[in-house]
Amino acid sequence: MRWLLLLSLAACHTGSSTSMAGAQAATNLALGLGASAISRSMGGCYAVCQQGETCNEKNGLCEALPCRGKCRADESCEEGFFGLKCIPGPALSISTSTAVPAKATDPETPPAKDKPQVPDAAKP
Repeated sequence: MRWLLLLSLAACHTGSSTSMAGAQAATNLALGLGASAISRSMGGCYAVCQQGETCNEKNGLCEALPCRGKCRADESCEEGFFGLKCIPGPALSISTSTAVPAKATDPETPPAKDKPQVPDAAKP
């Protein structure tokens, strides 16, 4: 832990000498990579997600929210010809429920003797 403090102090050096610029850049890079690795190992993203983004915990990357997260809870985001906009009502989506659809059955045909009689006027 003590070496991390020393590295961070060395990275904050603001002297006017440019001979250490490469070493300071390498130190800053090492600290950034270390912080990113720690964040990812704890289940977070590699970087801090900005407003309108969310962390995908599976791959560690920030992903944009629908409409950048600007819709209220009773609205849904729709993409149209003029871009993204929030519209009232729930989103239209296809459900992947496990409900089994009803079995299709053919209607039974009535026996020939149950057919209604054709009137004499309709016979040729």
